[in-house]
Amino acid sequence: MQRSELRSHARLTINVKPRSQENKVIVEPDGRITLRVVAPPVDGKANRMVIRILAKRLGKSKSQVKIVAGLRSNVKIVEITNINEAEIFKQIAESSH
Repeated sequence: MQRSELRSHARLTINVKPRSQENKVIVEPDGRITLRVVAPPVDGKANRMVIRILAKRLGKSKSQVKIVAGLRSNVKIVEITNINEAEIFKQIAESSH
């Protein structure tokens, strides 16, 4: 990969709470992101929901959001294409109001 390509990706560590009562993105006071999803952690359903929610919230296609680590864990590392970390937090904060 070229350096310019690396700058257009952001990686986030997200805590996922499956089987929640509602889908909700929460920015914790310490800056961590918690994502509550109604889907159970069975057959990749919760992972697909994580991708769908983040893509919609950030105005990206689902193909631009990828879980790169933690497929079987509640703590996931997600890579988002064509965005930086500051933009992610700004868009999540704006859509939470």
